[in-house]
Amino acid sequence: MNEREEDKVLVELWAKGDQKGFSQLYDKYKDRVLGFLLRLTADMEKAEDLLQDTFIAAMRNLDQFDRKRSFLSWLFGIAHKRTIDFFRHAKVEIEHKQDTIGSVGSRFDSPESEVTNRRMRDLINEAVQVLDPIQREVFLLRELGDVPFKDIARIMNCPINTALGRMRLALKNIRKELEKRGVHGVY
Repeated sequence: MNEREEDKVLVELWAKGDQKGFSQLYDKYKDRVLGFLLRLTADMEKAEDLLQDTFIAAMRNLDQFDRKRSFLSWLFGIAHKRTIDFFRHAKVEIEHKQDTIGSVGSRFDSPESEVTNRRMRDLINEAVQVLDPIQREVFLLRELGDVPFKDIARIMNCPINTALGRMRLALKNIRKELEKRGVHGVY
């Protein structure tokens, strides 16, 4: 059973009142949604609050979930709206910081490659930090959340070509920032 089919089964259990369905979906996706929220707010406490708000909103609106869509994309959409509301109500410009742990790179082979990978991860995170907030959000939805572009377009309420264009700009700007930091040849 693939992830989408598994999610459908869990959503159906949840919709029928079986809390096991909700618990399993929460356990499955809480870290990914929290990581997304943390990267948007740069505040663990606020990200945790928004995570809870996201799942509460999902509980309240489960009947509105289109079973043809990805559950994770729907959650990211709710998280996006909760974050926009947070920034709108706060009316404060917050610098977005990146949690470097695990965001880029893979398993390390040797101490030398670990230092190199950690430095590269830090450089990429610094480059992502300076992106325009909309470009950063598209980048994080795609790279952290693995959200399909059609769902990103729906979440951000824009045409799919706009979402794709924002991603292209984000990648271009990340490359420029990396070049400023002495890293060349990143594609």
